[in-house]
Amino acid sequence: MEMNRRKIEIIFLAIVVLVALITISTLISAVQTKVAPPTSTPTLTPTFTATVTLTATVTPTHTPTSTLTPTFTFTPTRTATLTLTPTVTPLPSKTPTPFVFDQGVFERALVIEQVIPGVVNDLMVADDGSIWISSPYAIGRFAPNTYQFSQVNLRNPVIGLTKNGQGWVLPPEGTPLEVWNGESWLSYDETNSWLPPTGYGLPSPLETAFHYDQSGSLWITTEYDVRRLVGNQWRQFLPQEMGFDLPYLKTQSSGFRMTTSQISEVVWVGSCDFLDGNKIGGDGLRKYDGLRWSKTELPADPGCVTALTSDRFGYTWVGINNELWRFDERENSWQLFMPPDLSQDTYPGFSYGAVSALDAAPDGSVWVLYALCGSSGCENRQIRYRLQYGYWSPMRNENKLDPPLLLFDGNSTAWSFSPGEISRLEDNKFIPAANIHWIDADVDQWGSIWVLSGELNGQMILWRYTP
Repeated sequence: MEMNRRKIEIIFLAIVVLVALITISTLISAVQTKVAPPTSTPTLTPTFTATVTLTATVTPTHTPTSTLTPTFTFTPTRTATLTLTPTVTPLPSKTPTPFVFDQGVFERALVIEQVIPGVVNDLMVADDGSIWISSPYAIGRFAPNTYQFSQVNLRNPVIGLTKNGQGWVLPPEGTPLEVWNGESWLSYDETNSWLPPTGYGLPSPLETAFHYDQSGSLWITTEYDVRRLVGNQWRQFLPQEMGFDLPYLKTQSSGFRMTTSQISEVVWVGSCDFLDGNKIGGDGLRKYDGLRWSKTELPADPGCVTALTSDRFGYTWVGINNELWRFDERENSWQLFMPPDLSQDTYPGFSYGAVSALDAAPDGSVWVLYALCGSSGCENRQIRYRLQYGYWSPMRNENKLDPPLLLFDGNSTAWSFSPGEISRLEDNKFIPAANIHWIDADVDQWGSIWVLSGELNGQMILWRYTP
């Protein structure tokens, strides 16, 4: 008992000492706080720090051209009025592009990050395989062997691209005529017998056209005449020398269509007169045999030649006075082809107008586009036929001001290009083959179809179909 009481006393004493120590410690802290200097209050001073936010930009991938070093330079020759700004840019890329349309049977061959200014309106595949595109004031050339894209921006308008790999430029004043081959320029002026096209009346509303004859000479139709390039000199053929009688009225104009024989050096030129853009007549067809011009023995009255083409079998096809004639160069004979009767159930109140276009296919058929005339005129409806072995096959009715573009691949298969749609002839019917918002199309010398699509000042895509 005595021992338990002593333990309790010791524990009580320890508790009292602990309480005393805690009380003394609290008093000391209070005294220190009272006599200590006041605590400083921090003052916030705003500091402005510029923050740069970086936005990642995807750099175009030019996989096939990682080692490309452009080396093209440009020096204009014999030109005082044409200022050209060339660029050589490794633009082509095969970077995948998301499809928003149906490419159908076409494969993507090339993607170009377009820098050509203006609306691209022309595509040509040259005989050397180079690909040319142009807008009214710029020309671009892609060389597949070097994967290089070169370009020139122009002050004067482009008047055409030719299959030998050349782009042609002519200022409004009519001289000098400039030609670019993708690397350098050549200029034609009075020293090359190139004079500004002039004549009585208004200029022709027909587009400038280029043709090559069997000797390799280049021919061009201008606003007032026809010209031939031999060597580096131009030969000018005025309407009087070709034997055409013109109206010679200031309010009228006369234009010329031409084609060249594919089996001889014969050149054919047809005339057409216009008033306010409408055909009002003409003086028929003329022939050049390499030495002189002569009237043809075409058994049709003189009139406006509305279409003209030649095929590889020696036939020349002529649309004149709403008639279709064929000249057999081997037999030296003419033949008239009458289209089938129009069903008044299908075409009530319509009749045939002029032959608007002629396209010769590699298989010997000729495709004839007739204007259909009704109460509203002859400008907004057409019908296209295929004429082969004397048999007419209706292909498609067109109710548009601009008929579809027609091309033939290496198998002589016909392709029709309407806005946003490309169709292929199968079993005598055009079947949609792709839905592409195409700009222009062309056929190369191997029979492949090339199609250009893209947006204004945006990415351009070249599509290819190989039969």
